Amino acid sequence: MIAHAMPSTRPIPDTFLEALSHAIASERQLIDELAQVILRQREAVAADDLQAVDDSVFATHRLLIALGEVRKRRHSLNRLFGYSEDVGGEVVGGAFGAQMPPQLRSEHDALRQAARRLSKEIGINRGMLKKALATSDECGQVVY
Repeated sequence: MIAHAMPSTRPIPDTFLEALSHAIASERQLIDELAQVILRQREAVAADDLQAVDDSVFATHRLLIALGEVRKRRHSLNRLFGYSEDVGGEVVGGAFGAQMPPQLRSEHDALRQAARRLSKEIGINRGMLKKALATSDECGQVVY
């Protein structure tokens, strides 16, 4: 039976820690790239550059697929080492406590920070796109 959390009674192999750290770093890098796409999308909307908006949609789709693959790899690592596939950073942090390896803690913290940044940028874009669509609808109503 696979545990739902990181077992605290047995040592965690260095190979798992290295692989997990690498997977988390890859995930963070993709989230950072996605945040950059979101910023470019905002600039494209502000400049009324429909081609750049369209390009940002395709770039977002590509990055979301890549993020899904990285997460699958992280889940596979968890299963390979006998943990629940959905073990997240909070559980990993809880299992180690203050003894969490510095590299893993650094990657984990950077991932959380990147995710917060991305969430903020998406919120800004969502509001901006809603406003742009409302303005577009108003213009269309005036024409008809």
